[in-house]
Amino acid sequence: MNRKPCKGKLKYKLMLALVLSLAVSAGIFIVLQVTSEDIIVNHLNKTSFITKQKEESIAEFREFVAQNGITTADHEKMKNWVRHAKYINIFIFHENKMIFSTDGFDTAIEGNEYLFDIILKNEPFYDVSFADTNTKVYMECFFEYKYYYIVMVLNVIVSVVFLIILISFFISRKTSYIGVLENEIKILEGGELHYPISIRGNDELSSLAESINEMRVSFIEWIEWEDNAKTANKELITAMSHDLRTPLTALVGYLDIIIHNKYQSQDDLLKYIHNSRDKAYQIKELSDKLFEYFTVFKTDEDDLQLELFNGNELMDQLLEEQLLHLHNNGFQYRLHTCAEPYHLEVHLISMRRVFDNLFSNIIKYADQSKPVVVTSYLKDRLLVMSIENHINKELKEAGGTGIGIKTCQRIMERQYGHFSAAKTKEVFTVHLSLAAHAGHI
Repeated sequence: MNRKPCKGKLKYKLMLALVLSLAVSAGIFIVLQVTSEDIIVNHLNKTSFITKQKEESIAEFREFVAQNGITTADHEKMKNWVRHAKYINIFIFHENKMIFSTDGFDTAIEGNEYLFDIILKNEPFYDVSFADTNTKVYMECFFEYKYYYIVMVLNVIVSVVFLIILISFFISRKTSYIGVLENEIKILEGGELHYPISIRGNDELSSLAESINEMRVSFIEWIEWEDNAKTANKELITAMSHDLRTPLTALVGYLDIIIHNKYQSQDDLLKYIHNSRDKAYQIKELSDKLFEYFTVFKTDEDDLQLELFNGNELMDQLLEEQLLHLHNNGFQYRLHTCAEPYHLEVHLISMRRVFDNLFSNIIKYADQSKPVVVTSYLKDRLLVMSIENHINKELKEAGGTGIGIKTCQRIMERQYGHFSAAKTKEVFTVHLSLAAHAGHI
């Protein structure tokens, strides 16, 4: 069974799933971050949170300066306090001049007044008394950043969780399929060979499932073939036992009469000898058929070496031999052969065996008063042949094994042909067909 190659490798699908999961998670993070920042800004703008925080920080700074006797020259102490307080910068002015700043502007604008006059003149200033002088302090606050950091961490956590969920979803689809395959293989191990293996997708796993399915079907066919062979052998032994028992019993009886001188006259002796001879030949014929059966049915498939023949000449030769035999036994026949040139690829000895079987049966069981009709023609690149004879009603019903017919059927199948037989009350017909190629060799 031919299979399509795997178009999508499993590792590429997993890599694509990882990239898609990362993209989706990154998008979720961006959306959450923008939305949460907007919510924080809107909330803080609607409340007095920033103002209260700033007032609390100014009060704490005043307390720090007063308790520690801080002067305007204690820059490091003030910077340490700012670092400890977090999220603020302080700008200290004395007589409209910036004398200290925690963000590094104090040296850049020394001697200038424009920052206070232009940029900060509308901002709230707070009076702070240092140990050496009184000053005005402007405090720049960034308290909202504390919440930005918290929200960002939460958004990262949520995005990572989504990433894990998405990757787990893609992987679970494959792992669940592996679980399905495992359960179905266990079912096969339990003997349910007709249970089909599920095939999903187009990757290495589906290819593996298809291979298991093909192996399952092949195993079923092999078991069926073995069962059929056992049944055929059993039927053969039963039939042969029955068919051999009758003539063998009669032969033993005739020989006992002869050995024990139980015959009445010399004519009776000759009759018993003649009958014994007939039964011996009957047993020999059955033995030959048994040997022929095992020869045909137990031979490897590769034993038949097919050869190419001129079909017209081959069939004319095979039929001429058999029709002459019919004529010598008092039969009439009508022959309609194919005139169109063709050639066949067959095993010659096996084909002779087929015709020998068929025409020997005709001589045994056909009605001599009716002609045997042989017809052959070409149809759909096949040589089709039919052989028809009328049944001799004066004969008792034959109790044969049918080995000859089975032999013919097997031989034709091994040559990629077809064989069938049909029987009515008056007529027996066989049909043969073989692959034929029009034209000469």
